[in-house]
Amino acid sequence: MSELEYACDITGDDVRSAVAFVSRQTPSEEPGSRSADLAAALVRIADSLGRRLDVGTHLAALGELDHGGLYQLKEEWNELMCCVEPWKGRDGFDEERFRTVRHLSESSAAVRSYALSQARKFAEQT
Repeated sequence: MSELEYACDITGDDVRSAVAFVSRQTPSEEPGSRSADLAAALVRIADSLGRRLDVGTHLAALGELDHGGLYQLKEEWNELMCCVEPWKGRDGFDEERFRTVRHLSESSAAVRSYALSQARKFAEQT
């Protein structure tokens, strides 16, 4: 798969892969330790986010997400990435897909880029 850039490109497979990755990290922590407790909490959070994201990615695949739904998908994905990030670099960490996304789609990134360029031009004139 290619590098994840936009919220509209998040798939159900991405979600399941990220949740499974977090779940596999828990056994590596010493039972009863603070880090094990934190890992267990991250697993619970990741699982909860994963269930919500499954719905969003399914609706996105059907083309049934409006702008607000796509924004929510982006925010929830980025929260899930906060659960994944502590184990960046470990076996199974997908460098191309396990990343936060800044834009909803390529077109929203282009609109933002254009708006910023116009704002900079205006600022230079004032």
